[in-house]
Amino acid sequence: MFAAIFAHAGSAPPQQVVQGDALIEALAPFAAPDVAGQWSNYAALITQALHHNTPSSLAERTPEVCRETGRIIASWVRLDNRADLCSLLGLKECASLTDPQIILAAHREWGIECAGKLDGDFSFVIYDPARKDAFCARDAIGAKPFFYAETNTHCIAATSIAAIKRVGGAAFALNLNWIALHAADFGPAEFNTAYDGVHKLAPGHYLTIADGKPGQPRPYHAFDLEAPHAVHRDPVWVERYRAAFDMAVDVRARSHFLVGAESSGGLDSASILARLVKVLPHDLDRLHTFSLVAFEREVGWLSEVEAQLGLLQTQQIVEPEMLAMDESVERAITAIGHPPEHGQPLMTAPFFARAQALGMRSVLSGFGGDDIATSYAKHLIDELHHRREWRAVFAEIEGSPLRRGLRFARRLFEGPHDLHSGPRAQLSAKLAASFVSEEFLEDTGLRKRMEDWILPNFGEVTLNRIAALSPGFEPGRTARLEASALFAATYGVEYRFPLLDRALVQQFLHTPSIEKRRGSMGRYLHRRAMMNDIPDSIAWHPTKDAGPPLEGKLRVASHPELPFEDLPGALREILSRQAYKAAQSLIAHAPDGQDHTVMQASYLMWHVRQLCVWLRE
Repeated sequence: MFAAIFAHAGSAPPQQVVQGDALIEALAPFAAPDVAGQWSNYAALITQALHHNTPSSLAERTPEVCRETGRIIASWVRLDNRADLCSLLGLKECASLTDPQIILAAHREWGIECAGKLDGDFSFVIYDPARKDAFCARDAIGAKPFFYAETNTHCIAATSIAAIKRVGGAAFALNLNWIALHAADFGPAEFNTAYDGVHKLAPGHYLTIADGKPGQPRPYHAFDLEAPHAVHRDPVWVERYRAAFDMAVDVRARSHFLVGAESSGGLDSASILARLVKVLPHDLDRLHTFSLVAFEREVGWLSEVEAQLGLLQTQQIVEPEMLAMDESVERAITAIGHPPEHGQPLMTAPFFARAQALGMRSVLSGFGGDDIATSYAKHLIDELHHRREWRAVFAEIEGSPLRRGLRFARRLFEGPHDLHSGPRAQLSAKLAASFVSEEFLEDTGLRKRMEDWILPNFGEVTLNRIAALSPGFEPGRTARLEASALFAATYGVEYRFPLLDRALVQQFLHTPSIEKRRGSMGRYLHRRAMMNDIPDSIAWHPTKDAGPPLEGKLRVASHPELPFEDLPGALREILSRQAYKAAQSLIAHAPDGQDHTVMQASYLMWHVRQLCVWLRE
């Protein structure tokens, strides 16, 4: 984690607006870093806080200074293609060669093109004192955050908004649109943040800063959405996908410390564990898994995974309490600078605490798989229809010969399905359930922005375009990744997501669509790749349905009523008084607290409560 401040030409040195120690405290507010440091001159102040993890990280300096050029790098990085980079750069790979040193060498060799040659999770800033300019970049997936802002006198770049807010004179107005999105549970992070004037460097982008002035962000990476077309399946694609999957797990198992993993008993987490047990940097009996157990089928699935893989150290929270307003909320706000744009990390706080106590520095998660690499590919027939592959369309329709014929004829008569019909209905229902006022949505143009996110223009109908442009993958993943990275870091833990590996995602996109689904069986490519490694009951379970809740209902935290009049002014400006009060009454008086409508209202109220904590501070 890092924070850097660059003075405009003729402005006061950065040390006059903030001290380096204050920035380091903001970067690591709960878990003291293993090493922290700062570099400064009259034009720049660069700070970094580091939790050791990979073997080479033990040799990192904070920040690192290039011996050849005098350039300084501050970073939050794990490089996954070290061997390839060393070969290209003429470096000798060894434990004492750090990832920041490799990035400095890459920048020295390739300049601004270096970012596209780096694989892994990273954000960094490289400063050249002689030229008074900086080069910044963020990884293609967005696993590591990067924010920047400009005041009248300085430019600030940091891995958290919390650090930016420590700078004297950096007073930024609230972004009411961001608050409305959070209140309505819309997580697309895009480029905006909770504060006007604080910007997010998008995944796969770089930024230059000259004489303390930031330029326009530029993209260096975009996924190739083209794939060969086929109507017959070929096992070679399963082999290529499996090789990419194995590598995605292997590189994230690299650590000098204990490695753990989440385990839901589902397809994604079971697959990761099946590979992880083969490449652990330590004995299997020191691998700890973490599970939230809320549904009946999860109990059996977890037992099967543990038995087949020989897992011994399993940490489970049975019937976890949902929507709690506990210490985790304030912890997240302190570390991030606002409420987390995705609430899932708050649920796993006990696991991070346990990992910290065990000396564990990495936790692998299956998040992100069903958005792209293990997606259900439910529009395969629509793609085949658009390609006029009638034999293939007929082959993918299930049922008796008569029923298949009737369904095929109906499809030919009605034409391609409307890909937006389902998402459009979901959007309408979600907005209707939210407390955000119609006037605010219309006056700010926020409704149109939401529609653009949820209903993108796919152009040509292909599975790749549908998956890559869907809100879950683009831009929604960024919200959860940023919250996860910063919240886990408060325990000295790095959250790692193998299914969001750039090479794995690209391999999936390069695979013919016919490989990704068969009839009604989605995630078909991944299921075949995992055959024999995980229990069949998990590998071939057709949906994510985990059965009814344990004991017949979910455990949801109860809270006292929060009157509309007691809300902070920003929320009263955004929310509809009538809709808000109706939701409060529904939650308080509904005979069935597990009803979908009541649960949805409770979830949205949880978001409002988090916003209240933040705004009152």
